[in-house]
Amino acid sequence: MTTLHPVRLSCEEIDILKESILQVDSRAKVYLFGSRVDLDKRGGDIDILILSDLMKLKDLRDIRLKFFKEFGEQKLDIILDTNSVSKAFTKVIPQKAVEL
Repeated sequence: MTTLHPVRLSCEEIDILKESILQVDSRAKVYLFGSRVDLDKRGGDIDILILSDLMKLKDLRDIRLKFFKEFGEQKLDIILDTNSVSKAFTKVIPQKAVEL
């Protein structure tokens, strides 16, 4: 695990997510945002932003399935954008996110 900022995901959860993503694009950037970066909160879905020029929406299905196989089905929201951050919504995410 490369994250230094404490988050509400286990090392194993982070490792599975990153491994699944980096198998498709070794240069992808992966961010955790939302309630899971707030140590004072409880529960909540897992919000992930992936910045990649290679990944396609169909790759997200495989990432979810691998995660669910390891940790059970959970609310896992994954947003995909290019490295140039083309969507307005994703431009603000890295400011409040933790890069995994």
